[in-house]
Amino acid sequence: MHCTTCGVETKQIATKTTSRGAGGATKCHRLACGHAWHVTTSTAGEPSTNGTATPCGCREIVIVNDLLVAGHRLAIEKDDLREEDLRAWSAQVLEALDGIPAESGSQSLSRIATTATKSAMSSTSKKVRDLNALLVRAVTAVS
Repeated sequence: MHCTTCGVETKQIATKTTSRGAGGATKCHRLACGHAWHVTTSTAGEPSTNGTATPCGCREIVIVNDLLVAGHRLAIEKDDLREEDLRAWSAQVLEALDGIPAESGSQSLSRIATTATKSAMSSTSKKVRDLNALLVRAVTAVS
């Protein structure tokens, strides 16, 4: 799937129906790059002709999406990433993940993230990758 916000080829990680009506249903399509779009589909299954996809504004996911976008930017910087930027971002990630349920039988996402950020054995770029993966899991959990 091609993201029209960041222009990269990415995959869809979750979909959530946000509304249904006589004319069709609106679904929120959440992408691995951290962006999300609402698409209204007619009852016949065709995309609505009265408009195009609109950016997502679902309250429960906006913060996680923003952190995922920021995490992708940090991953690109890897060698030039400043420690204070990583610390500030990871603190926001920990706060956002607090209270999001993990998959059945797994540790909480917040606990896994705390372990990942404190690891002395992991490189900065690995910490960013691990936290981005947890944000993707969070998007799926709240969908």
